[in-house]
Amino acid sequence: MNVERFGRARIGVIVGLLLVSTPTVAEKIDCAYSKRTKQNVSNQVIEPGDRPDRRLSQYVRVDVLSSKSPEWDGAEQVVYGHSDTVGGSGISTGYSMTTLKTGEKVWSKWESVQYLVPKGGDDWEVPFHGVFRFIAGTGKYKAIRGGGHFEGAATPGGITQENACEAEY
Repeated sequence: MNVERFGRARIGVIVGLLLVSTPTVAEKIDCAYSKRTKQNVSNQVIEPGDRPDRRLSQYVRVDVLSSKSPEWDGAEQVVYGHSDTVGGSGISTGYSMTTLKTGEKVWSKWESVQYLVPKGGDDWEVPFHGVFRFIAGTGKYKAIRGGGHFEGAATPGGITQENACEAEY
């Protein structure tokens, strides 16, 4: 009788330990989106003088996202960027802060390459492509991990961009 009671207690402890030590499964999301420029906040250009066609730019702009995900659709993204170009081609790096429809925020770090395509006169296009990764978040996204890649183009009318994105939190 004592052996039977001891066996049941041991099974209860084992089941309890299994429940406590079961790893939490992170929720995965498809955070793919398109975006376009809503507002250019600032842009400062520096010409360091080592070459007549080198430009360093610091910029801030606000973009609006379109996504199949209700939380990401209509979200606004503040982009903080720096570009180093020679003749319109070069690299850009920066950070972005996306404020989702729920009010939660996610931050990402990105980098890209770009090249200038003159269209004649004052018309031009700068196609670009790059990668990004999430670095922080708030609320349910505070442990967000993941990222993706993007491609798009800058024109005198602003930025259009397509992002492939997967994350878990």
